[in-house]
Amino acid sequence: MKYFGIIFLTAAGGFLLCFSGEARQGAAEGLALAQNTVVPSLLPLLIIMLLIMKSGGGKLGARLIGNPFSRIFRLPAIAAPAVLFGMLGGYPTGALLTKELFERDDIDAAQARALLAFNFCGGCGFIITAVGAATLGSVKSGVILWLSNVLSALLVGVLGSFKREYRLEPALELCAEENAGDALISAVDSAMRSVLNITAFIVLFSAFTGVFSANPYVSPLLEITSGICGGRRFPLPLASAYLAFGGLCIHLQLLPIIGSVKLKYPLFLFFRVLCAAFSFFITKCLLLIFPSAVAAFSDSASSPARLSSVNAPLSALMVFGCFVFILDLKGRKSPIC
Repeated sequence: MKYFGIIFLTAAGGFLLCFSGEARQGAAEGLALAQNTVVPSLLPLLIIMLLIMKSGGGKLGARLIGNPFSRIFRLPAIAAPAVLFGMLGGYPTGALLTKELFERDDIDAAQARALLAFNFCGGCGFIITAVGAATLGSVKSGVILWLSNVLSALLVGVLGSFKREYRLEPALELCAEENAGDALISAVDSAMRSVLNITAFIVLFSAFTGVFSANPYVSPLLEITSGICGGRRFPLPLASAYLAFGGLCIHLQLLPIIGSVKLKYPLFLFFRVLCAAFSFFITKCLLLIFPSAVAAFSDSASSPARLSSVNAPLSALMVFGCFVFILDLKGRKSPIC
């Protein structure tokens, strides 16, 4: 399998060289999309949330909401703010804050794996603002999408809690982890690294989709930002499922984090598919209560995309290659000399 990964990367590089014009155009569109959506919606929130966690505010939040969180999810109370901020800030905020807790020994590896199983959600800034207001022209649709993603993620967390044992914890001491100045510098540095990482992945995947012209129904599985905000309008439940899955671009960004706590990628992928299925049906239920949001997302003027179109085989091959490459990265123990 590791040789297939090398062959796949070599072929991918060859395609970018042969179709450099299309790749450049796709990369430029991906960069513009990241600049207009990801950076303004994610960076400020991520800095603030990391600053709160690093300056000791996480422990204050844990004392306020940690007890019900611990009873429901059977996880340490200190993890409650990480989940709350993960739902508000969006991917990869939840994973980054989980990594912070694990590196500070506030949680162990098993608890970090349990958190990463469900602390994965599109943030309110991205879904409500970028997807709802900017792309769909409907804040109500954005709110429905975000609530569906939050509820589906929490449902996965509740289902996973049945195999964990509840433990009563001592009260947390309210002390700052870092002084305000150091915490601010550290938070800005971590947030900038994360956003630059996200932007780089968006540009890379946009370059490939510019060459391959991925099927509109496959594109969100590869890169969620361009797939959802790139012009194609999907039925609201399907868009919700795409957002809950997150896209392989986001998955690749999280590989170092999920690998550090020994979470197998196939299991992580299973939770993403399960969360997408829950989000799909939760959105359908919410649309029964708020039916006016359906029209805001419909696009009857455009013809529906067909999975049997000319580019479907290339799109399917690209998705398959990405999955194999991810599994190869997870399974490789030593570099090839």
